Amino acid sequence: WYTFRDHFNGSYTKRVIAEAIALLADLWPYLVAGILITTLVKMYLSKGKVAAFFNRKKNVSILLAAAIGVVAPLGSYVVIPLSASLFLLGTPLPVLMALLVASPLIDPNLFILTAGAFGYELALARLAAAFLLGLAAGYLTQWLIKRAVIREDNILKEGTERTASIANTSPESKTFAGFFKSLHGMTLYICKYFFLAVIVAALIKILTPPSLMIKLFNGNSFLSVLFSTAAGIPFYTCGGAAIPVVRELADLGLSQGAALAFFIAGPVTKFSNLVLMYAAYNFRIFMVYILTGISGALLFGWVYNIL
Repeated sequence: WYTFRDHFNGSYTKRVIAEAIALLADLWPYLVAGILITTLVKMYLSKGKVAAFFNRKKNVSILLAAAIGVVAPLGSYVVIPLSASLFLLGTPLPVLMALLVASPLIDPNLFILTAGAFGYELALARLAAAFLLGLAAGYLTQWLIKRAVIREDNILKEGTERTASIANTSPESKTFAGFFKSLHGMTLYICKYFFLAVIVAALIKILTPPSLMIKLFNGNSFLSVLFSTAAGIPFYTCGGAAIPVVRELADLGLSQGAALAFFIAGPVTKFSNLVLMYAAYNFRIFMVYILTGISGALLFGWVYNIL
């Protein structure tokens, strides 16, 4: 028993478990909030009011959705299931894509933390990039719909429609019994992906040597932006936790453009978000979401380096 305990205490298994527990400790309030908010939306949002609001002027709605995305402190565990619900309420898909892309990139807390660690210039660049990429995702989706590349009648996967179905909310569901029934279904839907994402994120963080990142991302070239964008996909796990790590890499030579690229690519393409997006939306919507984030990270990182 003692031999097993000694081996376990020094093993990667223990470190992965400890990291997973730490991630759960950090993220569980956002998980609970996301489930509760989405469940309440399912019960109380009016299809007619939401559809009328966003359909008055679609172009203005895209601008508004991108702006809401950068100022509202909503995590992806809120935004992704919520967007599926809003789509079933009649919200246009381009509006939702603007919100989906802009929302994970920045919020007031991340803006303040970024300004404190890197200065207001990078914080403002991060804010501008989030807003512009939200607009790009919205207008690109609108363009693809007009050319029949994307059809709005089949964008949600079948399981998502059952879980997020709120288009026909009945009066009977607006009771405690209806609330807890909806809460149970939403909890099962979100948690099965949430716990998988936490385990994978812990494995990535523990098994990758930090020295490798320093070797790859040192310098002010486009190559550092490219590597930083690629690294954002597996290494980014939490917005607040990423800032001190990137600050340390910046002290070791990571360029400001590469840091910006990491801050864009990471939130959009982190594993938990990809799992939720793939579970909710069809492949074409999934690819628009990913490619907007990756191309935006490369573009804004490169431009920021040469300015």
